[in-house]
Amino acid sequence: MSRHKEFDFENLPRASKDIYELRMKAPDLTGLAGAVRTTCGDTITPDAISDAIAARLDGESLSIPVLAVKGASGAGKTLVTTAGVHGDEYEGMEAIYRTYEALDPSNLSGTFVAVPVVTLPAFWQATRANPVDGLNMARIFPGSPSGSMSERLAALMLEKVFRHADLYIDLHSSGRNNAMMTLVGYASLGRQAETARAAAECFGAPLIWEHPKVSPGRTLTETLKLEIPSLYTEARGGGAAHPDDVDCYTRGLANLVEFLGMAKLPAAGLEADYEPLRLCGDGDVDVSMKSGCSGLFFSDARVGMRVKQGELLGVIRDLDGTLLEEVRSPRDGVLVMFRTNPRIFAGEILVVVNA
Repeated sequence: MSRHKEFDFENLPRASKDIYELRMKAPDLTGLAGAVRTTCGDTITPDAISDAIAARLDGESLSIPVLAVKGASGAGKTLVTTAGVHGDEYEGMEAIYRTYEALDPSNLSGTFVAVPVVTLPAFWQATRANPVDGLNMARIFPGSPSGSMSERLAALMLEKVFRHADLYIDLHSSGRNNAMMTLVGYASLGRQAETARAAAECFGAPLIWEHPKVSPGRTLTETLKLEIPSLYTEARGGGAAHPDDVDCYTRGLANLVEFLGMAKLPAAGLEADYEPLRLCGDGDVDVSMKSGCSGLFFSDARVGMRVKQGELLGVIRDLDGTLLEEVRSPRDGVLVMFRTNPRIFAGEILVVVNA
């Protein structure tokens, strides 16, 4: 098991750059190694999976890595970023590692704190939800210290990490089953809105998505209650980390470091003639258009295309080829998110169209 020091924001040494860990009780992980093997194929031995999990698990204590860099003066702003809230979203993880590697505490004003893989069981099983309790970590904040594993993890993250931020960004993508436009989103709510809007503009994503409201349970929901300027990202996903999206996120984090007056990193800057697409609407993909049946979904549509209400986007067939459902756009707008994995079950996300 990892034996890094326990993360304690208030006691981070000045002029320091180190790897820490958050430890939490996780008594519900019995049998996880066997469940993970079902997603890995026959080429992976049970021992390899067990060893990888054991590196982060000691009895009932789970060790979550935290990367932190604190400037020499101790003054300045704090940028907090997370990735891996969903276990099948990888772009933000590499962007965090690259940013951490580039930071020099001797040239840093402020503090950088990052949790690159928040939900370890979901990461090991490459799933959106935490397989231990079946919960979506992005919909159960603020959690509960006495709840299920996901609820306890949410409460721990909020108390130990999020509340210290002067600016928070949660790095997501569309996961292994969908494709999504590469974007940065923010909420135009409360006293944080002006700073969040300016931070979103400087991040450098090809799409900036403004939300007049935020659904309950999200990471941003709780940071907004604390009046912390907050952003999130999405990218094409598909179970991979596309190099262009990793570069976009890395550049975006460097831009935010500069935005807060913390440091100037080599990756910072905007592309020549940068002019993002700007949308405004509800960004909760969990309340998007969903499949009414199970089967196979086929389509020629692509994210980013403009569609008309009622336009045919694809079809769902039974396994014998019978046409079960025609999938049509619910409104005029831009196709922001789209199902790419043909295998689909009733209730899974099909499309997100922003009017």
